[in-house]
Amino acid sequence: MSLSERQQAIVIGTLLGDGCLETNGRYVRLRIDHSQRQKRYVFWKFNQMHKLTSGKPRFVKFYDKRTNRIYKHWRFDTISSAIFVPFKNLFYINGKKQIPLNIKRLLFSPLSIAVWFMDDGYRRKDCKGAYLNTQAYSEQGQRLLQEVLEENFKIKTKIHWACGRPKIYISSNEFDNFQNLITSETIPCLEEKLL
Repeated sequence: MSLSERQQAIVIGTLLGDGCLETNGRYVRLRIDHSQRQKRYVFWKFNQMHKLTSGKPRFVKFYDKRTNRIYKHWRFDTISSAIFVPFKNLFYINGKKQIPLNIKRLLFSPLSIAVWFMDDGYRRKDCKGAYLNTQAYSEQGQRLLQEVLEENFKIKTKIHWACGRPKIYISSNEFDNFQNLITSETIPCLEEKLL
């Protein structure tokens, strides 16, 4: 079993965004989990990866006692497979997701950037700029991502700080280039992220 180039690009974009890898038995599986509002996006990812899954996306609800709210999601898991082990070794240290040091060699497809943005990006309401929610990553990891975006895709970005955490900002001047890069790979139900 192997990943096609397209599937590999989707996996990389997903891991930069909301996806997670879990050890399950001998091997590793990829979990895709998005809010109910992104149901069509979950099914799009499922259709791209369906040969690596054992079941269709399922609806899940869970109660978070910290916020006293019930959250509704759509989720699916891939099968556990050795093909995901190298990704786990690259993207995780001591169980915590990180940016691999060789991200420049991994992140070269506009599809990966589109998936990353559909997972974790949004437009500002007050201008044409946009953010990639990278707060979970170290500042060093985000600097690596900035270098890759500039060197591999000619997109210059900045680091903005919010609540003591950095995240990647795409300025109004750069957003047209960014949009041109990912528009053809952005699925219709998430095009509002680009408007």
